[in-house]
Amino acid sequence: MLNTERLCPGCMNDNGGEKICPICGYDSSRRNPETCLPVRFTVADRYFVGAAKAQNGEGITYIGWDTKLDSVVNIREYFPINFAIRNPDKTVSMVKGGEYTFNEGLMEFMDINRRIEEAELPSLIPVTDVFEENGTVYAVSQSVACITMSEFLKKNGGTLKWEQVRPLFLPLIDTVKGMNDLGIIHGGISTETVLVGRDGKLRISGYSVKNLRLTDSPLESELYPGFAAVEQYESEKLHTDAYTDVYGLAAVLFTVLIGTVPTEATARLQNDSMTIPAKFAEELPRHVLSALANALQVLPQNRTKNIETFKNELVYAETGETVSAKPLPGNREKSKAEKPKKSGSTAKYVIISSACTAAVFLGIVAILVFTVFKDDIFGKDNSLSDDSNISVNAPVVESIGTIDSGAEETAKLYPVPQLAGKYYAEIVENEEYEMFEFVIKDKEFNDKYSKGQICAQSVAEGSNVVRDTKIEVTISLGPKEIKIANVLGLDETNAKLELLKQGFLYDNIEVLEKYDEDHNPGTVLEQEPKYGTKVNSDISVKIYINSYTGNTESGTDITY
Repeated sequence: MLNTERLCPGCMNDNGGEKICPICGYDSSRRNPETCLPVRFTVADRYFVGAAKAQNGEGITYIGWDTKLDSVVNIREYFPINFAIRNPDKTVSMVKGGEYTFNEGLMEFMDINRRIEEAELPSLIPVTDVFEENGTVYAVSQSVACITMSEFLKKNGGTLKWEQVRPLFLPLIDTVKGMNDLGIIHGGISTETVLVGRDGKLRISGYSVKNLRLTDSPLESELYPGFAAVEQYESEKLHTDAYTDVYGLAAVLFTVLIGTVPTEATARLQNDSMTIPAKFAEELPRHVLSALANALQVLPQNRTKNIETFKNELVYAETGETVSAKPLPGNREKSKAEKPKKSGSTAKYVIISSACTAAVFLGIVAILVFTVFKDDIFGKDNSLSDDSNISVNAPVVESIGTIDSGAEETAKLYPVPQLAGKYYAEIVENEEYEMFEFVIKDKEFNDKYSKGQICAQSVAEGSNVVRDTKIEVTISLGPKEIKIANVLGLDETNAKLELLKQGFLYDNIEVLEKYDEDHNPGTVLEQEPKYGTKVNSDISVKIYINSYTGNTESGTDITY
């Protein structure tokens, strides 16, 4: 086993214990942020923690060292911003009022990474270990020498030819389909999460809990403008599904082939006038443009429904079958050859004609040519322009009295929002509510609101108040007595989620093992208390998981 004192915490190379690493320049006197694990901390008595490399609303990624295998790894720690607290002993605690959000995400984080650990898909970065420790969950993955697709394009002229793209992307597309088949939507596919390995292969990174990829979720969201679908901004009205990953993949392909990032989905709802440079319309195969046109439809009901269909459309030219491309919305005049739009559609559809030169008229392009950007369209370093920023519904501000040029500035009033049904952690960290001061007045049992939700507020919704008005809130403890759910036959993850939804504390759910060959492996055989029993949500609940694996030992001799 290598002496970890000789390892650079920034790159995990053996630099002889130098203070300034001659390989990566990391200064060993540097410290990780206070919310992170410290450098040289050890988890699972095996993994040596190095520098924190990235942090988002779901958690923190560290470079690490596997002392058992003597290899570099990445260590992902579930640590949702605004819902987690780092204790002095480096364990993790939940923010009061945010227990359900924390625990729901923890279970999902664990489930996703365990599925990746078990999956054998060509473009996944393998997860090698998932374990619970310090009040949270860790996922350890292989360290693969990669750069982002965004960096790769910058170093390689900004675009690639379809002949280069096709063999690169097909394994990636198969991997995303495989994860969708497991019920896991990525939601963050972009040129930042598609990686190009030193071995020339593409890999997908950034699989995360669902709430990280929605703007209206309790977690601090992480979306990539131009690659995120409209339903991720409007999840209360529209739902994410496999077609969300279709949009992300198509946006990445478009960027790689055309060299520009698609306009942000929310902006396209307002103005979707799209074209494409003539040279790309001439060079790219018709079936590729058609597939991209269908996959980049703004509204999910108009979009390619799943990855398999998207892949089939991308390779239709090889089968000789025809593809009918859905035109993208636009505000140009219709071509005479364009088919009339369907009744009830609110979008104006166009087909853009392309020409080689003024002397040689090519005729009307038979496929939809779409998605073109204004001259000031941005790349990675300027991805949020004034035109594409997400609008925020700020509280209405009203002034008191009439204007008097000699008077001081009039007071401003802010309407009090409805707080009932929200979690306390959601409002205290929300910039939209920064003009109010919130104080927890009391906690009480409540049959209407789940545990941790606000059930009463001291100032009525809609009241106009001055800045920094104190609003006292009452937090629900959930129903005083609840009928415990039936979790028999569920696997451990879904059983825990069902109990969490009822308001039981994660730490009070005890998992035990029991062996029974007559029932499915890994499922709940018994629960205490029994389902239907009226109990207080603060009690301890025991679930007995079937330790039978499906294989029985046999003493039969094997002959060859």
